[in-house]
Amino acid sequence: MRNVLLRWKVSSLEGIDQIETLMRICKRLGVIGHLSTELDGVTQLVELQMNEGHTLSEISDLENFEVLETHEEDEHGVLVSIRCTHPLALSAVELSNIYVHPPYGIDSKNGLEVRIFGVSSSIRSFLEYVRAVMPPDTISVHTVKNGNANNYDFLTEKQREVLEHAVLRGYYDDGSEVTLKQLAEDMGIARSTFGEHLKRAESEVVKRAVSDFS
Repeated sequence: MRNVLLRWKVSSLEGIDQIETLMRICKRLGVIGHLSTELDGVTQLVELQMNEGHTLSEISDLENFEVLETHEEDEHGVLVSIRCTHPLALSAVELSNIYVHPPYGIDSKNGLEVRIFGVSSSIRSFLEYVRAVMPPDTISVHTVKNGNANNYDFLTEKQREVLEHAVLRGYYDDGSEVTLKQLAEDMGIARSTFGEHLKRAESEVVKRAVSDFS
């Protein structure tokens, strides 16, 4: 199982249809829960901080967002139910064995952050779609351990992270065209740094595998 954190800077969201508009309307849009999930859309419980001079009706004017109900409002913001049919949300719904973790949301100062959880094959399919339509600035991958999982404590946290990301992106697949530069850019670190962590991780894994043979 994989737990993946995707991050977009504000500058990377500029020019993206509806997302940039949302940042103009809202100071912050935080999804704190999913009320229902269907193939044609997700009903979300959302906490909004509106920018001065903007109203909820502007959100409903967008193609893929509709404010269904206002629950409460105070000095910190307004709690509403929103129907979301954005392609990014629908792509996650369509894939089996994948789940998007609330809370997540868009912040006009910090950008967008989304955490997803699921099996490697579904995560890979989702990331391929996201990279094609809305490339993240950074991708952080973590393996969720269970009682039957192999113990990789002999690797540092960063070594595990880069190795897991390389596997998830298909770096080791036959005929793969994924490069170290692309992997490093995914995680927002220098190519040389990524390559050094990956080389050491590979070395440790190979030595451990050979040791297990005897």
